[in-house]
Amino acid sequence: MIHDAIFNYYRNKIGDTYTVMDIDKELFYNYFEYYELPKNTLYQKQGEIPEFQNFVVSGFMRKFYTDDNGDEVTVEINREPRFMSSYSSLIERIPATESLQSITECKILRIKRDDLEKVFENSTTVKQYTVQLFQKIIEEKSKKVLELATLSGEERYLKLMKESPDLIKNVPLQYIASFLGMKPESLSRIRKKVSK
Repeated sequence: MIHDAIFNYYRNKIGDTYTVMDIDKELFYNYFEYYELPKNTLYQKQGEIPEFQNFVVSGFMRKFYTDDNGDEVTVEINREPRFMSSYSSLIERIPATESLQSITECKILRIKRDDLEKVFENSTTVKQYTVQLFQKIIEEKSKKVLELATLSGEERYLKLMKESPDLIKNVPLQYIASFLGMKPESLSRIRKKVSK
């Protein structure tokens, strides 16, 4: 079933300690709904209160914000099946500081905020594992901040090429450049240099 993608994600992130209980499976099947997003769909808008926690099963989605100059800054692109949301805004019911947009056609599983609370209340392990999962995600974000500060633009691009070749093939240059913390022109120069 498509919901197995979520269980596999937990298992990959948390490791051997993760065990899916039958009650957990039932809750996920009951509350996560399948949803498809066409390519280039603005799914969640900056400034609006998010309604859903989303799990991207397939396709590429980006999280971005619009700065004071009106420029879009991409802060996250999924490189694998994973959760994508403005999680703090969702939980606190406050306007999101980022927007979500599908880059390609995306297949997602999503759960309403109130239903997420029901899953946490009734599950034997989901809340515990979700805390561990988001600790891993925070570690990944800290690692990205460190890479932006310590690696050159070329090193960041080469690392992304090695780790996520599908992302390089499917995501427009301007989003990749923004994600890597550089201007599209700079990334174009790096790509030309690397391809020689």
